[in-house]
Amino acid sequence: MNAPDLSPRRRAMLWAAVVSGLLLAMLDQTIVGTALPRIVADLGGPSWYVWAFTCYLVPATVLLPVATRLSDRTGRRDMLLIGMALFLAGSAVCAAAGSMPVLVAGRTTQGAGAAALEALSFLVVNELSRDSKKGAGQAAISAVMAISFVAGPLIGGLLTDHIGWRWAFLVNLPIGLVAMGLLVRALPASFGRTESRRTDVDLAGIASLVLGVGALLVALNRHQQLGDWLLPSTGGALVLGVLGIALFVRVEATAAAPIVPLRLLTDPASRRLLVAAAFATTGIYACVLLVPRWYQVDGGIDATGAGIRVYPLLLALLVGVNVGAVLVGSGALRVPLVVASAVTGAGALGFLALGTSSSGALPLVAMAVLGLGMGPQLSGLQIALSRTVAPRDLAAAMGTLLLGRQVVGAVALAAADALYRSRAASDGAASGTGWAIAWVAGAGAVVAGVALLGVRRRLPAPMPAPVPA
Repeated sequence: MNAPDLSPRRRAMLWAAVVSGLLLAMLDQTIVGTALPRIVADLGGPSWYVWAFTCYLVPATVLLPVATRLSDRTGRRDMLLIGMALFLAGSAVCAAAGSMPVLVAGRTTQGAGAAALEALSFLVVNELSRDSKKGAGQAAISAVMAISFVAGPLIGGLLTDHIGWRWAFLVNLPIGLVAMGLLVRALPASFGRTESRRTDVDLAGIASLVLGVGALLVALNRHQQLGDWLLPSTGGALVLGVLGIALFVRVEATAAAPIVPLRLLTDPASRRLLVAAAFATTGIYACVLLVPRWYQVDGGIDATGAGIRVYPLLLALLVGVNVGAVLVGSGALRVPLVVASAVTGAGALGFLALGTSSSGALPLVAMAVLGLGMGPQLSGLQIALSRTVAPRDLAAAMGTLLLGRQVVGAVALAAADALYRSRAASDGAASGTGWAIAWVAGAGAVVAGVALLGVRRRLPAPMPAPVPA
């Protein structure tokens, strides 16, 4: 059964299930981040603090392309159900945790499930949407991302301050179970299956990808905490990550069914879109890390108030993703996305003026400009990539896009924190915040803009969907 064969009722049920799963997975990252200081205080394990982040981040990132590629042989439904089951199991373990090691185990399980939920949500929405509606579908999914980035800290603060941190995990269970029921009822088992189950699984590629990207993420997180590349857990992990990625590229060059087909990276059109997608939204990571912290530490505002003050970024992102979806969905490509990069650069420049004597409106306006620039690229680049690659490569391309965005986002977080520390030590928290966001967001906008200058002016016509295997 293909997407056009689904009745409007089944299509609506699937939208509800897919969006619910994605929202749970993405909100969890920011909600738990806000609640984690209270969790660590209650469970008495401050030395485990960094691992509560890392153990979720690594599987949630490294398994993104693995989930999409495996769904080519299992069908989208089964992989979504596996992801949801893992995420809910991890949530239950975290909610019941009486120690930090148990919490870390639950977070690791959650991360593995979140990878499937995030990657397959983008893919299924693209496949469920008719050609005329793909822009609206990707805009809706990108809007979920924007909401989770900014609303998560606010929700996490409210739950932690007024109900209890265990509810940050318990709320996932009823929503997730309903979503699983909708998936079983509405999505055919064969939906999205384009590869024979007899095709060899790229086990060597999966292993080398986990080794390379996992070690790289551990290195970045440990350096953010320790600030020394000469330690084995930082510099050693970085070297291991580089070697693992080199091994992954070598393995993929000869794999029968690679997790990341190298033709995506050697083809100029898809390569430019993937590079732009990876770098275009670095400003989101920098803002979400630094702005709430500045409001709380320098302004004496509580977690809930700090979350509210990041709303200009959220609202602008919501506008931007819809504008980008409409423009790119209509066929325009280079001009709207290059202009979006320029707008992001303008927002980054605005943060350079942030200091102790700045107007209180300055960061709010700068965040709004950043959101208006990054929003069109959240939705537009995904639409562009889905229309550029061959149908057989759609799942791999979407997984690679999300992997690149997450890895570059992790680098952006580490860079933003390092720039903040170096500047704040001499010029204060306000200047450090503005300096770090300006450089991280601005660098991302420049890289994305340069990559997009080489893409075609308009998108090609949609290609026919592949026949299920």
